[in-house]
Amino acid sequence: MSEIMTCPISETVVLKSFIDPSFKTMRVSVNMLLPIDKATAAKYALLPALVSRATREYPDYTALGRRLAELYGASLGSGVQKIGEYQALGLSVGGIASRYALDGEDMFQKLTGLLFSVLFDPLKEEDGLFPLDGFTQEKRQQLEQKDAEFSDKMIYAHQRCHELLFEGRPAGLDRLGSREEIEALTCEELKGAWEELLENARFEIFALGDCRPDVEAIRERFSKVGHAYKLGQVAYEPPELRRVTERQPVSQSKLAMAFRAKVPKEERLLFQLMSAVLGEPTSSKLFQNVREKQGLCYYCDSTFSWVNNALFIESGVETENLERTEEAILAQLTALQRGEVTKEELEYAKLYMRNSLRSVRDTLHRVEGWYLGRAFDQPDLSPERAADLLMEYTVEDVVEAANRLEPAVIYKLKGGGE
Repeated sequence: MSEIMTCPISETVVLKSFIDPSFKTMRVSVNMLLPIDKATAAKYALLPALVSRATREYPDYTALGRRLAELYGASLGSGVQKIGEYQALGLSVGGIASRYALDGEDMFQKLTGLLFSVLFDPLKEEDGLFPLDGFTQEKRQQLEQKDAEFSDKMIYAHQRCHELLFEGRPAGLDRLGSREEIEALTCEELKGAWEELLENARFEIFALGDCRPDVEAIRERFSKVGHAYKLGQVAYEPPELRRVTERQPVSQSKLAMAFRAKVPKEERLLFQLMSAVLGEPTSSKLFQNVREKQGLCYYCDSTFSWVNNALFIESGVETENLERTEEAILAQLTALQRGEVTKEELEYAKLYMRNSLRSVRDTLHRVEGWYLGRAFDQPDLSPERAADLLMEYTVEDVVEAANRLEPAVIYKLKGGGE
């Protein structure tokens, strides 16, 4: 079975390789992590999509698209996410393995050549500005993304709960910046921003699938970029419960609750298991009791975010059932804390998590997601090892973990408002 191989390129750049010929394809990605900041979040979030529009070598969509077609229909992608207090900006390229190329080309070299062109030589005007039409389009798309997230009330309620939980702290900032900050961006503000990002980010590079990474080529390109950051959790602070209710003209109200706990890295799996017992699979307490038996909600789920030291419980309900749903959820949490957990409930939760962990290797994207998250703790822990460790926990362990949860936010998005 293939394992992740870690190769430090410099103090600021790490190459992680997961070589598995069974995929028949390869994926190379560059993830740039840096502390999220209100002053830079919006402009940095715009950059990955902007630089991947065109390069000096491939100066428009047509030329870039033609090159991707020449590489047997390769794909070029970009993305923005937030991990704890860090903004994670990604660029990736994917394509077929070299052994399937008609003329035996080194597809790793060709794909990374295109990726390096995007990274180190994006298209700019003579004055150093990005082309105005590309900037305008990407800014519009980022605003449309913000609008889409506002319109999806499940996403919106989670974001508001998260924002309230970490209000006034970097962890509470949106990965894209605020709508007002995006609207205020000008093309001139982005002059030099990409070079600034390359200088200030920590790099997590992945070479995945059926490929042979050229370590020296990567070392040559990345030896003089980046800034060293020690990645870690959002610092734990004992919470004071906040209750916030907002009204909007929606047909289905939302209830989002946040709890905090101080969780060392070696207990990350335990708290994820506790969350699964409480509210993730169909065997969980929230699904069985709040949704099915009492019929109080359309969905009721829990998720544990180790990097944030936080458990989130979220539900979609009829407005008249908001109070009863909150009471029912807290009753199930109290039951868990009292030890009202059967061995069957624990076993079902373990099987649910174990199946999820064992499916990580099914796609290169999931492999990357697992090990990118692991850059924050236990970087060498494989999904298979995690699945084995998971099975060792007892009912008593789960109950003890549940009793360390402290209520932090109860947010309600109530239907019927303007």
